[in-house]
Amino acid sequence: MRILIPLAFVLFPLSVAAQPARLSDQVLDALELEALLVVLQDEAVESGADLAVDLSGEEDLDGWRRTLADLNAPDKVAPRMRDAFADALDDEMAESALAFFTTSPGQDLVQLELSARQALRDPDIETAILSRFETEAASGAGRVDAIEAFIEANDLIDLNVLGALNANAAFLLGMRDGDPEGYGGNAGDEDILQQVWVQEPEIRQSTTDWVHAFLWLAYQPVSDADFDTYLTFTESQAGQALNVALFKAFDALFVSTSYETGMALSLFLSSQDI
Repeated sequence: MRILIPLAFVLFPLSVAAQPARLSDQVLDALELEALLVVLQDEAVESGADLAVDLSGEEDLDGWRRTLADLNAPDKVAPRMRDAFADALDDEMAESALAFFTTSPGQDLVQLELSARQALRDPDIETAILSRFETEAASGAGRVDAIEAFIEANDLIDLNVLGALNANAAFLLGMRDGDPEGYGGNAGDEDILQQVWVQEPEIRQSTTDWVHAFLWLAYQPVSDADFDTYLTFTESQAGQALNVALFKAFDALFVSTSYETGMALSLFLSSQDI
């Protein structure tokens, strides 16, 4: 099978191979998309495995973990993400975003955000960081106000909550469609939407906690001047366009992978009953 890789490149016209990357792709490269997708894949495997244990009681989930890893493999999901992002961000805005994230402090901020995302996979670290943030907020620390301004400028709570609700609905639809005779097989679309909406307060609280912990951890090493520069960029036309494009692209991706995961889990659970 490996020999097919170089042969495939030979078959494409040289003019196609020489085409420059889309500006939107260059922005995602600057944002270290593939590295982030690896972290998201790990998160999806762990959360999907935990859910399967809860629903099936099975502990031997090596096969299911492989399925989850495959559904969320960066080489599979990245093209979908890149195409959706390209559709949502025009070249003028992409140029401005690229200029910011390929120079200081943009480059450093990307690395800090990736490190924070990886660290917060440990729930104990998230709890500790959130506690520290709440202590600092109570004392009136200046960085807390800056973080709140950053959250408001990028509408991080509402957009993340909406994305989570959409993903949860897609997951339940997948569960129903994967095995109509099994879990949720009799649920209509309206039933699923109502089931998801009931979760909104809990999702909003957990999202609010996670966003505060993430931003507090990620930007601790950042100087006030650099954070102000970042906030100014996010409030600019290009920063707002980038934020909207990222949320649109990730929402489309998560809806897709959540539906596929729901279908796969439904089939997995039905196979356990045989």
